[in-house]
Amino acid sequence: MPARGTPTVRERRLAEELRLLREARELPGQTVAEKLDWSPSKVSRIEHALVGIGVEDLERLLTLYGVPDRRASYLRRLAPLVRQKGWWDAYTGSLNPEYTNLLKLEAGSDTLWSYCAMVPHAMLLTPEYARRIIELAPQRPSEIEIGRRLDIVERRQQALLPHEGLPPMTMSVVIDESVLHRRVVTRPDSADDLAVTVEQLRRVVELAAEPNVTIRVLPFAVGLPPVSAGSFSILGSPASEDADVVYLENKSRIFFLESEFEVHSYVQDFELLSEWALSPAESIDFINEKVATLSR
Repeated sequence: MPARGTPTVRERRLAEELRLLREARELPGQTVAEKLDWSPSKVSRIEHALVGIGVEDLERLLTLYGVPDRRASYLRRLAPLVRQKGWWDAYTGSLNPEYTNLLKLEAGSDTLWSYCAMVPHAMLLTPEYARRIIELAPQRPSEIEIGRRLDIVERRQQALLPHEGLPPMTMSVVIDESVLHRRVVTRPDSADDLAVTVEQLRRVVELAAEPNVTIRVLPFAVGLPPVSAGSFSILGSPASEDADVVYLENKSRIFFLESEFEVHSYVQDFELLSEWALSPAESIDFINEKVATLSR
């Protein structure tokens, strides 16, 4: 099985689970290797998340360690999220490890919660709005690079559609009202900046009509919310059937938070923001009013 790049949160979690199970049975790695007719290095690579693990190998470990049914079921659900290959593999040579991990984690998630304090989440972007964001870089990328990044955004958005017999990701978003007012001005006095903004807002309304997408607007009228740390997103795993990763983005990096305490804290923040925000129906009316104003 080929080695991979920097392991994701879930890859490390599976590796750690398997290591703890082995240690609980007081079995040295050498002993496990002998019992399964593996090399000791294979056990080490699996436990350090340097390689994935196939179905048969996982079952052999679960049997050897005598793993209880409930925990074994969780590991069986987690393993496919670790082993998966996907469209992002074609881009891994040109992406930083954090961004590659984000693509893999999103593809292996069934839920996404996001608070957007500055711009809409990538899943909601129109191609032209996404292009404007990319062009805002201090050093404007080449057209080839812009096209590559736009292709990645489009691929990410496919998670909101049914694929490979699986249901689409469920997405819930709270958008700060400032996002509705902010125009992506890339050139002074550009006549089409307003059209790009209107098109983006209409796209948000269009997606909100989908049964797996919920949009709420946090209006200025509610005042300063008690959550003011900026944009964040939370991913939910079909293995744990719960939120398990938070990610934060800045200009050059993506940060992942994975401790149970931190994830739970951000889930509480998102729930609070949702309570302060307008209802989904009120939010769509609010956005449509903004579109009408901008279109006059």
